[in-house]
Amino acid sequence: MIDIETHRVIDLIPSRDCEEVVKWLKSYPNLHVVSRDGSITYKKTITISHPKAIQVSDRFHILKNLTSYCKDYLMKYFKAKVIIDIETKMEVINTTTKSTIQNKKLTLEEKITKAIQLLDDGLGKSQICRQLNMDIRVFNKLLAMNNYERSAYLKSSLQISHEKKGERKLELIATVRDRHNNKYSIRAIARNLSMACEAVTKYLDETVSAINGNYGVKRKSILDPFLEEINKLIDKGFTSSEIGNLIRLNGYNGSDITIRHYIDRLKKSNHEIYINNKTSHCTAELVERTKLLKLLYNPIIKVKGLSIETLNKVNEKYPRYKEIIDLVSEFRTILKSKAITKINKWMEQACSLNNKFINSFIHGITRDITAVKNAIIYDYNNGLAEGSVNKLKVIKRIMYRRNSFDMLYKKLLWLEKNRKIN
Repeated sequence: MIDIETHRVIDLIPSRDCEEVVKWLKSYPNLHVVSRDGSITYKKTITISHPKAIQVSDRFHILKNLTSYCKDYLMKYFKAKVIIDIETKMEVINTTTKSTIQNKKLTLEEKITKAIQLLDDGLGKSQICRQLNMDIRVFNKLLAMNNYERSAYLKSSLQISHEKKGERKLELIATVRDRHNNKYSIRAIARNLSMACEAVTKYLDETVSAINGNYGVKRKSILDPFLEEINKLIDKGFTSSEIGNLIRLNGYNGSDITIRHYIDRLKKSNHEIYINNKTSHCTAELVERTKLLKLLYNPIIKVKGLSIETLNKVNEKYPRYKEIIDLVSEFRTILKSKAITKINKWMEQACSLNNKFINSFIHGITRDITAVKNAIIYDYNNGLAEGSVNKLKVIKRIMYRRNSFDMLYKKLLWLEKNRKIN
């Protein structure tokens, strides 16, 4: 406990137990204003012992909590290097990069077909491989093969397996039809070939094919109806389990692992965009995340290596970042200008972002809103207490292993009593 007038330590207690702190505070009946941090325990003890005392939450701790929550969110929102395209104002990849990404989605068979066409058009091998995202050694190997060898080489294990299954099915269809032509009944064919009668009847149909009708058709994902909502939640920093809980309210009945796999594919896709920008010599600027985080604490003129022009590009490309920085800046202005009438509107604006990190901060100050508003109105703060705690720790370290609370208590108060006030 520090006196606001004299700046001296008055007393200290070796406990944070509610009952003991209440008893301790009641021994000082003349307390009218108490500056403290955001601890709900201290709020409770002061309210019990001095219900009429004005409680002031420390501005430094309030602002520190806000910036910590915002930093945690931005650490997830940004990678270590933030990509900015200098040539375009929006997140647009240049034509070369677009072509590279599209070519990356081609199969190897489609790539070699396109490569041969480009080779006939007079393009060099290195240029073709760079454009189609191919290894030049694979290109040379395929180029040396004839059509039959190339076709066999390009078949995947899935295609080979599918072809073998198709061949076996064709043989079975031929056997069924041959026996039926030899006057076997459907029941007899089914019994001899260990098949269902329905399958035999189906194979006797001239329009039936050995190829499955769903082969090569991409199946619909269980996530498809919820992708727009999932993307918004990812942008706000929600984890896969949290996203799963939210979209289940709208009818999703899948697992969290499916959502996690989607998020991983999305991150991989974004990483490929960055790599393609880098390898295709796209004119792009990289901004360090640490520089952008510094704007939570300092104005841009105090951040080295970050220009207003670059910041404008970041704000335009990542509007969520601008919202966070503006929110912190406005809160700092409210504290400095003592604009108590604006705090409720600011809280509404912060809640409208629907960001779980910001919501945690809002929940915290709402529980202690009276003390927070007093922090805006009054000039009292916890600076004296923080400085005295620092002094206390220095004395404690000096007395290491020769210390007890009673000795520390007497030494600190003796030093405070004999300290001259500037």
